[in-house]
Amino acid sequence: MHRNDKLGFGKTLKPVFWGTAAVKTISIPFSLITAQLLSDVVTQAIQGKVDAVVMKSILILVLLLSSIALQTASNTAIRKKKTKALNQCRIDFLDSLFRNPLDRLFRADHGELTENLNNDMTASTKRFTELYPTILSSTLTAFGYLLFLIFKSPIAAVSLLAISFLQLLPPIIVKKYMQSYYDADRKIEAVVTDHLLEGIRNFEVIKLYGLKNWWQSRLAGYHKKYLVVGRKLDAVHTVRISMYRMLDKILQFGSYALMGIYMILGYCSMDTAVQAIYLSSGLFEAVKSLFSTIPDIAVSEKAQERMDRWIPKDSGKGEAQVPDSESNTIVLNGLSYSCENKDILHGLNYQFDVGQNYLIEGSNGAGKTTLFNLLTGLLLPKEGDVLVCGKPANQLGDDTLFKTLLYIPQNDPEYGFDAQTLFAMFGKERQEALNQTAKRLGLAEERRNGCAIRDLSGGERKKVFLSIGFALHPKWLLLDEPSNNLDQYGREMLCGMLKERNGTIIISHDLIFREEIHDILKLKNGCIYREEK
Repeated sequence: MHRNDKLGFGKTLKPVFWGTAAVKTISIPFSLITAQLLSDVVTQAIQGKVDAVVMKSILILVLLLSSIALQTASNTAIRKKKTKALNQCRIDFLDSLFRNPLDRLFRADHGELTENLNNDMTASTKRFTELYPTILSSTLTAFGYLLFLIFKSPIAAVSLLAISFLQLLPPIIVKKYMQSYYDADRKIEAVVTDHLLEGIRNFEVIKLYGLKNWWQSRLAGYHKKYLVVGRKLDAVHTVRISMYRMLDKILQFGSYALMGIYMILGYCSMDTAVQAIYLSSGLFEAVKSLFSTIPDIAVSEKAQERMDRWIPKDSGKGEAQVPDSESNTIVLNGLSYSCENKDILHGLNYQFDVGQNYLIEGSNGAGKTTLFNLLTGLLLPKEGDVLVCGKPANQLGDDTLFKTLLYIPQNDPEYGFDAQTLFAMFGKERQEALNQTAKRLGLAEERRNGCAIRDLSGGERKKVFLSIGFALHPKWLLLDEPSNNLDQYGREMLCGMLKERNGTIIISHDLIFREEIHDILKLKNGCIYREEK
């Protein structure tokens, strides 16, 4: 049950599995008793025993209503447990996802992640909430019905079992095609999602350079492929459903005729024939359910494999160490980085001391933001390494990341909730400090409370995230163009706050920072130089 389950969904959903299987098997004893009573009703009806027929019929009705009531109550309880367990599975996956190194998350395929969090999560958990319980309950149902009939008429039991195996044909025929088309459908869905996200993130560039037609043509091409794959997948599903319907009719009327022949030939009594006919539909349904889950289990396991790729490897081995005297520094050791065969940084050696503030200047494209991405672990160097407070940049743990290093990028996120909601995410003990810092920067309370961050002006959004940077008091604060969009008051307050702390590295073309920092560094031709003030 737990094979290929690195995320532990099986353990979380174990109560749901057993509960669902139990609910599905509740009907077995009720059906066996009903079959016996129904055969008695037929026999007594032939004999003209009206009172006995009425009493047995009432008893059958009571059993039917009792079974429905019991299953309804049980299903309600199981649905509550299922909802809670599925939410826990999502939390566990997100916890595993965010334990990955920053560089892997930074380079992640957003379309693939979106599919993981939706379709793959549903398919993976379905294995434990529906597929495995169906296999167990269907096996018990088929075994129970056959055992009951064997004692009545072995030939009738064996014949019904042989007929039911005709239902193996649809899964065998469509399994290969369904799996291949499903994988293709998932792949093109991820491509479409990623293309849409890229358009949202870069719509300014698309608009500025007149690339709308190009972007839309690419989307139309992806959509065309999606429709082709989708039609094939729908066709496979339609063929499977049609084959099942045809076989249902063949099995239903074929079993009626076969039991009638057996009764005429004396191979079974009329009571046994009636019981076999009544139980045959349940037996056929159990066999069909048992084998129709095979393709779905294959799909679920594929989805599980895709999700398991996001389980981080143990990063506790082989971590670089530095002496205690350097524990609060950022050290660049032969740092080099290139992209698409173009050297951006090469052979950088520098040590940033936490007791000072730094300003990094350079022309556009010199590699300033790339350097910040390397310092934060969002990118990995091609050569050399970056040590932040004694650890490789991409191995800062979740519990120490904010305390050690905090990066405020040039482009601020545009969330759909207000700043107060964002501040509350950092805990009550920090919320007041965040509000005070925002107030000091000139962000009014009515703009913090009730106004979505995405609806704020560029300067107001900048103040929201600068408040986080200064109020959390990290050892190292990295600011990329922090004065962008700020009004004069905000710029003055920012300079004043810089005077009050050390351990800040700023990327900016703004001359106001040159008087507020200790060292000015210049990036040129992939190298770093220190400028004398």
